[in-house]
Amino acid sequence: MLTQIELLKKYALRIRGHLGQHLLMDPNTIRKIVDALDLRSGEYVFEIGPGLGAVTQEVLRRGFPLLAVETDKKFVEILTQELWPEYSDRFKLVQGDILKSDPTKMIRAWAGSGAKVKVIGNLPYYISTPILFHLIEHAGVFSSAVLMLQKEVAARLTAQAGEEDYGRLSVTSRLYGETQFLFDVSPKCFLPPPEVTSRVVRYVFRSDIKPGHEKLLLEIIRVAFSQRRKTLLSLLAHHLKGKHEREDLERIFEKLGFSLKIRGETLSLEQFNLLAEALDKKNGTRD
Repeated sequence: MLTQIELLKKYALRIRGHLGQHLLMDPNTIRKIVDALDLRSGEYVFEIGPGLGAVTQEVLRRGFPLLAVETDKKFVEILTQELWPEYSDRFKLVQGDILKSDPTKMIRAWAGSGAKVKVIGNLPYYISTPILFHLIEHAGVFSSAVLMLQKEVAARLTAQAGEEDYGRLSVTSRLYGETQFLFDVSPKCFLPPPEVTSRVVRYVFRSDIKPGHEKLLLEIIRVAFSQRRKTLLSLLAHHLKGKHEREDLERIFEKLGFSLKIRGETLSLEQFNLLAEALDKKNGTRD
């Protein structure tokens, strides 16, 4: 397959940075990202936004099957012509919006229900957070992910309670897995160069999540960060009105040792979990 520069010339392409298109051009960084997947025999790769296939080709060269989802019609046409013929035995390409797709259904149809699948992707900066939440929603089909994000977004994944970057993404991602910072990538490694520094992280999905009050826990986390200026008690009293009276909530807070003026950004995942358990138990004893 031609290099990305050769493909740009051959197809007279103009990369649209304002739409989040930034092609990773540095070969060393590409190798480091694929190395970080730590691929083992029998594993599959799910790629988000392959672009012109730099990372895609590196994975395929190493002999691993890869399913890629790309929204840009022109990129899909080029990859179909330039890359698919050489790797048709292990390369599947789908044109579509990752946020409107069902990765679980797509992957199981492609690799089977018991396949071990790892995610890789250079996520568009302006929709990286929604994509992260979308991956978490489909956590059951993934084992790990190596993702390139805007440095500020990556910081939210690893932020601790009380820190400025701590928010809904921090807590939710911690519930479903563990994030590890790998390395930063300079804007000079891209074409066109973005105005931000990128950060590559590894996210390992948990395999031991047990069904229970998970739905309630996620609801509480979402509500807690919906209006940061308001106390958690006020937000829950409004959101859970009809299910839990304010007096009930106050008693639960006091029993857990929570201040009635506490805000969501000061609670750890463990504290959110205790709150969800208490509310779930209280709800179960109501007529």
